[in-house]
Amino acid sequence: MFLCVHLIGALGLLAAPAIAQTTGQLRLVVDPGHDFQVILDGTHRLQERVLELSEGNHRLQLWAPTRRIVDTTVYVRAGSSRELTVRLPYSPEYLAHQQEVKRFRERLWLNKALPTVATVGAAAWTTVSYLNYRKAGRQLQDDKDLYNTSADPGAIAELKDERLPAHQDDFRRSKVMLGVSTGVFAVAAAYTIWSYRRADRTPLPVFDDKEKVRFDGLVWLPGPDGRGVWAAGLTIPLR
Repeated sequence: MFLCVHLIGALGLLAAPAIAQTTGQLRLVVDPGHDFQVILDGTHRLQERVLELSEGNHRLQLWAPTRRIVDTTVYVRAGSSRELTVRLPYSPEYLAHQQEVKRFRERLWLNKALPTVATVGAAAWTTVSYLNYRKAGRQLQDDKDLYNTSADPGAIAELKDERLPAHQDDFRRSKVMLGVSTGVFAVAAAYTIWSYRRADRTPLPVFDDKEKVRFDGLVWLPGPDGRGVWAAGLTIPLR
């Protein structure tokens, strides 16, 4: 009996390492490394970076938001540890979305920049018109003051026949120009304000992550009615 017990104990000690060595370790180094997910053998959806797997081939399907699904098979040897490095490429839908967002922002910039330039130009025109209006008004007032105080008949005749009519015409034209430029500036400013508000209310294009839908469909997803669906993901073989 004593010998039998020792034999059983010895066999147990020999069998323990054999049982412990039936699995191997797989370390996942994934880009991006913060939010990727993996489906193991088509059934288990995981987010672990280190997997304890039985010896043999294992199918891994990896995905992260905005990225494409990478589908590969890895052989794991019992009692060993290996590392799998995977870079998940951006999905075509995400790249197209980025281009759409870029065009959208360019349109918004133009919708704001063009009215702003027009408003600045109108403001400059209004400023120049106002300065000309003031200058013409002062010139006309100087002519009137000189006409009222001058004792020189020749100077009075020149003022009455030439300088006063000419400067009155200049004043009228500058007044009209000031009115027109002020109106243009008011319209441009109002349009600019409206353009900014419209641009700020315009929502950014929404990204529809179709790769996520495909990835979700790689495992059984029960529906509210108790039924579910299977779907296939895009496969990218690794070398």
